[in-house]
Amino acid sequence: MNKTKFAIVGCGQIAKKHLIQIEAIGTLVAVCDSDPARMTALINQPEILFFSSLEKLLSARLPIDVIVICTPNGLHASQAQLCLNAGYHVLVEKPLALTEKDALATIETAIQSKRYLFTVLQNRFNDPVKAVYQAIRDGKLGNIFSVQVSCFWHRDADYYEHSWHGDKTLDGGVLFTQFSHFIDLLLWYFGEVKELSVMMHNVNHPQTSLPEDEGAILLRFEKDIIGTVQFTTNAYQKNMEGSITIIAEKGTIKIGGAYLNEIVYQETESLISAASADSQKSLEQVYHSMLCTLQYGEPYYVDPKESVNTIALIERIYKAANN
Repeated sequence: MNKTKFAIVGCGQIAKKHLIQIEAIGTLVAVCDSDPARMTALINQPEILFFSSLEKLLSARLPIDVIVICTPNGLHASQAQLCLNAGYHVLVEKPLALTEKDALATIETAIQSKRYLFTVLQNRFNDPVKAVYQAIRDGKLGNIFSVQVSCFWHRDADYYEHSWHGDKTLDGGVLFTQFSHFIDLLLWYFGEVKELSVMMHNVNHPQTSLPEDEGAILLRFEKDIIGTVQFTTNAYQKNMEGSITIIAEKGTIKIGGAYLNEIVYQETESLISAASADSQKSLEQVYHSMLCTLQYGEPYYVDPKESVNTIALIERIYKAANN
């Protein structure tokens, strides 16, 4: 069977992780970035074609199966639509878009073009995350009372220097760029949010146009589960914590680690066991699921509409903060 052929659009840090997966299971045909130095920093092989714009890449009509979009957040939706309309399948880094409207338009473009639209929510593959999800579904925790998300991360001035990070139009805010995976998992675990209230401010990153660098969110889910999210990018010197703690009738359990990749503690009626996860391994499973869809027609592990739900909730949070 011929190897799947890929192109990467956007050659920043996240593209390096995708390149590892592409080289393991497929063939990289081309890369695209407005900065030639970023392209050569990503990969410098004579057989790889370089393009300075997406329009030039698409006009070349190369025999590519999947275009992987790793550009700034605010470009994802429009670039995905261009690629889909040109006849290519698309894998889009999170978030799919910065508005629910743009995300839905991208899904509709995929339907009309009869191409696949793949999104990246790789933390769902982390063994501890999956184990807790299954325990909730199997009723092993009984009634869920509350959930607490704690995200205490560090982003210094250098992170925003000469970068799209911190630009509201391209970045969208820390809930999109840093913490959208946590929002996705809350929805995956507990369903629709019935009501919410928010407090947030930007106290330590005045060089950005973002509305927040920390905040607190109070949520009420289906079945009256109460959720709290406390997030910040002001942790001193380094990332300190990214965790989900569940308080339930038959147990208390906390998932943490660098990328929600370990069970920090649990006191449960039925032991929930899971090996520590590796973030690169989780992305590998994203690619495996994508290949199974392309080659065998198997359902992709996540419907793009679930990404829309996450985007819509983040929009609600920002709107509530501004009211």
